[in-house]
Amino acid sequence: MLKGYKIIALCLSAIQDASNICFISELNDVLCKHGYRIFLYHMSTDMGWCDNVRDSETLVFNLIDYSIVDTVVIMDEKIKSRTVTEHIIHNAKAAGVPIIIVDGQCDGCTNVRFDYRAGIEKIVRHVVTEHNPQKLHFMAGNRGNQFSEERIKVFERVLEEYGIGFDRERMVSYGDFWARPTIKATLRLIENGHVPEAIICANDVMAINVAAVLIKNGYRIPEDIIITGFDGIEEIHMTQPRITTCCCDFRELAGIVIDLIRKGTPAGDYYAQPRLMLSESCGCTYDSKIDILNSFSQLNSRFYRYQDDNQVLTQIAEDMQGCRHIEEVPAMMGHRVMNHMCCYLNQWCTDNSVDPMTMHQDSFDDEMYILYNAEAPKPFVPMKFARKGIIPNLDELLERRYPLIFMELDFMNVTFGYVCFCYKSCDSTDYTKIPQIVTAVNMGIGGLLNKRYQNYLAKRIEHIYIHDSLTGLYNRLGFNREFEKLTKRVREKEGIVTVVLADLDGLKGINDNYGHAAGDNAIHTVAIALKSSCPEGALCVRFGGDEMLAVMEGDYEISVIREKMKNWLEDYNSKACNPYTVSASLGILSTDDTEELEFEDLLKRVDALMYQEKRRKKK
Repeated sequence: MLKGYKIIALCLSAIQDASNICFISELNDVLCKHGYRIFLYHMSTDMGWCDNVRDSETLVFNLIDYSIVDTVVIMDEKIKSRTVTEHIIHNAKAAGVPIIIVDGQCDGCTNVRFDYRAGIEKIVRHVVTEHNPQKLHFMAGNRGNQFSEERIKVFERVLEEYGIGFDRERMVSYGDFWARPTIKATLRLIENGHVPEAIICANDVMAINVAAVLIKNGYRIPEDIIITGFDGIEEIHMTQPRITTCCCDFRELAGIVIDLIRKGTPAGDYYAQPRLMLSESCGCTYDSKIDILNSFSQLNSRFYRYQDDNQVLTQIAEDMQGCRHIEEVPAMMGHRVMNHMCCYLNQWCTDNSVDPMTMHQDSFDDEMYILYNAEAPKPFVPMKFARKGIIPNLDELLERRYPLIFMELDFMNVTFGYVCFCYKSCDSTDYTKIPQIVTAVNMGIGGLLNKRYQNYLAKRIEHIYIHDSLTGLYNRLGFNREFEKLTKRVREKEGIVTVVLADLDGLKGINDNYGHAAGDNAIHTVAIALKSSCPEGALCVRFGGDEMLAVMEGDYEISVIREKMKNWLEDYNSKACNPYTVSASLGILSTDDTEELEFEDLLKRVDALMYQEKRRKKK
């Protein structure tokens, strides 16, 4: 429970599917009146019953907070992954949260599904008894698929009951539940001369395509061949002739789920009965009361809105990728198409030095970075936010009474955050564009993260190229480039240049007695001491093995620099407790003779001063 509301965690894929929208709308309309709220965890595409592929989209189900959830509803056949379903079930059971499996069968859970066998049986019996064909054929789904094989067995049983012999090789084709395989299978029937008197299809998509191929090849439906489908999708009302089918009404399925939730989710198997919808493709009268003109108008509107929104989202994604910093992205997301959305990023997304392609975390940060919130005042300022808070304006959204829809964000299968949609209705136009929006955000932010890291790498390579790896000071190449710029500035201003040359004392002794690691440490220490003792902006270079040079614009007190260097090294030696002492001899000069400022001349002069100090130390 959350803030007085009972929370339903609804897990599914392909929210844009009309059957899903019907289910969600019915579930939400009824349950909200009884103090429930729906949190919807969604994948754009199903897993296709292929569990050996890592799909980062499935991480959206890790967002479920079982401490606030009262019931988990899993649309198993929509997700199409036994591994994903079992993962959700495992976590829910561990938290003691009841589970309802929709359109699937899982042991120990409450299972709600369509009685597909009864639905197929209704169609086959109707065709055999009312239209009496003798040569029948079944257009099945995928070979070996559970739903497909189940429907073939019903077809076989009913035919044998009516004394019609069944020959699987001759009487079954496989259309894989989709258009292109169905078209090929139908053309083979025509080419082989095996066109039957009736074709029973395992779903409506195949029925529509079988009919289209046959009509194109001169066959009349239903006069020459009877065609039937199964599912009851919206498109069957717009075909000519209209397809006879058996409707699996997801509103009825939602009604059973609602009843079970309110009863406390009693365990068991519960069935919704598909409804026979007779129409012209079998020779019956079309008896639907659906407003076809209105349905077509909505379909047409969604199609053109899809095209328009797709252009807008493509431009938004390009604009995101063109940003220099992640903080610039919210300004690109203010278009109406991204209204009612909150975008969360993992914390590493704000770090330029992180390679996004190496991140393979299986969860989300406890504290997320909210990049954009359409519900907040503009301009939006990105901020940190505790994930347990769900969304900043949670109270207002719960009062709104519509589902919060969560989706994972990833780029090239690397998860970097998630989004939460909070629409003001269960409108099909809004829901069908959700996958588009998420794809645009994935491409925009993912591309930006990748480009930003490439820029970081380029700068790092440039830095490595012109800096000494041991000391971090410029190497000769980097120094020469910067010294040219300094020379030009000083000549233009007729200014003064101060040069400091530091040479490590006793390097050979340190190397011989304590090893080269100790010698490297001594060199590094003198380099840091030199940089720390010179003014900010000094041009520092590791000039030789143990010689470091600093060049500065301006006249500086030589004694001050010398004293700083001495104090810095004394402080280091007192704290480091090394068996050796790190010290350096300095040569320092300031000159206003910059008309013909030459590096070799400066080096020669300051080197002489440094050796004077070395000789003094030896005496």
